[in-house]
Amino acid sequence: MPRSIYISGGLATVALLAALASVAACDEDPPAPDEGATPSAAGDDPNAPISAGEPGLGVEPSGRRVLRAPGLDGWEFTPPSAVYTHEGEGLVGVPFHVAGEVYTNASANHEVLGIVRRGTAIEIGRRAFGPGCDGGAWYEVKPFGAVCTTRGFNVSADNGHSDLWVHAPDETGSRPFRYVKAEDGAPRFFRVPTAAEDAQALDAQENGGTWPEAVDSPMTGVYLLAIAEEVEGEAGAYFRTVGNRYVRASDVEDKPLVTMRGEHLGEDVQLPLAFVYFEDRPLFEIDGDAVREVGVAQKHARFPFVGERTVGGVAYIEGPDGIAVPAEGVRVVRRLARPLDRVPTDAKWIHVDLAEQTLVAYEGDRPVFATLVSSGKEGYDTPRGTFQIGEKFVSITMNGDDPVEGFYEVEEVPWTMYYWNSFALHGAYWHDGFGQTRSHGCTNVPPPDARWLYHWTTPEVPGGWHGVRRRRGTWVHLTR
Repeated sequence: MPRSIYISGGLATVALLAALASVAACDEDPPAPDEGATPSAAGDDPNAPISAGEPGLGVEPSGRRVLRAPGLDGWEFTPPSAVYTHEGEGLVGVPFHVAGEVYTNASANHEVLGIVRRGTAIEIGRRAFGPGCDGGAWYEVKPFGAVCTTRGFNVSADNGHSDLWVHAPDETGSRPFRYVKAEDGAPRFFRVPTAAEDAQALDAQENGGTWPEAVDSPMTGVYLLAIAEEVEGEAGAYFRTVGNRYVRASDVEDKPLVTMRGEHLGEDVQLPLAFVYFEDRPLFEIDGDAVREVGVAQKHARFPFVGERTVGGVAYIEGPDGIAVPAEGVRVVRRLARPLDRVPTDAKWIHVDLAEQTLVAYEGDRPVFATLVSSGKEGYDTPRGTFQIGEKFVSITMNGDDPVEGFYEVEEVPWTMYYWNSFALHGAYWHDGFGQTRSHGCTNVPPPDARWLYHWTTPEVPGGWHGVRRRRGTWVHLTR
């Protein structure tokens, strides 16, 4: 299904759309109403956080045992890519389009190598020469690529490149922006409306009247927005979106922080590893043929896989200390042999198990990270096979139509890594239902884990760039 591509919150230029045609965003499953995040929880001491690798068992004052999910407490984020800071020497390049295009070399006939958002500076090298920059000049970009001064970039020694309406992503946390869900049918404005325009928009929204000229469009369907700032207007508070549109603060609600996260693997945490998914599950102890319920296993808790046993016709996944959880509520992450015919000996690669809805990152034959994912639901199957990541974006907007929810638009989907056509691994900030299928083909990854994968995988995105397109990056192996 054809979709618009939003690279930086606004509609990308026609040239960029054509250049990135193969990067079209996959249709994402719209978020379920009021689906929130999993609360952070404690460890063996009910009031203390769990350290990674521990089984997460605690005991309540009542004596009930609890297998707790770790949340984000103590989670260490990979440092973001360094952003270029101009020190007053040499040349600096600043986009004058919403998304400035970096080409593979000095020729407009060559493909777009990456994009830089307006308001961001990149380091420029020496003058380059080639066709396609009529009325301007080509310059080399460090560390690679070329830009044209009449095709998206100003080049000078001036450091005055700030642009007040541009909101840079925060790459230090699991989400680069603040996200909200809009009320169905609420107006989206070109600018902060006057009190009269706001009143007219409210009448149109509630009674079907005429929309004022200040309205860009009514947001009919499911709209998830990325917020830049809050501003005051004559009729009250508004939010300016990253795409430079305005919505009433009263028409949106915040999407809570998703606290599901995976596990770094090593000596202390190894595969196979069991994750509790979908909801809290009863926790049991098994002694021979006797099964006794002793507490609860929280959603997204994890424990080392010891074995599987069936008692009384019910299958259980067993963990250490005699605990067991019904198998229907557990996803088991298992080690997979490297596909020798495709993935080189020491290469980084990612295995997505579509049957178990799990993901494992490998360095050669060594698993280094594991988590839960959500891939394509029935009728929107995620492809099987072995591919390589070719395009990566800090964030990109996706939209489409859903047979149940209708039109939806999801702004600034974070940590997006395309591996084949419109299929990608990316962060999903709108749900915490990881471990079960729900998308329209892409693989939803918990935002903290998507961020880790984004910085761990290749191609590397240079500091200050918002996206890059370089073939033959990290391998992605999808099986069922």
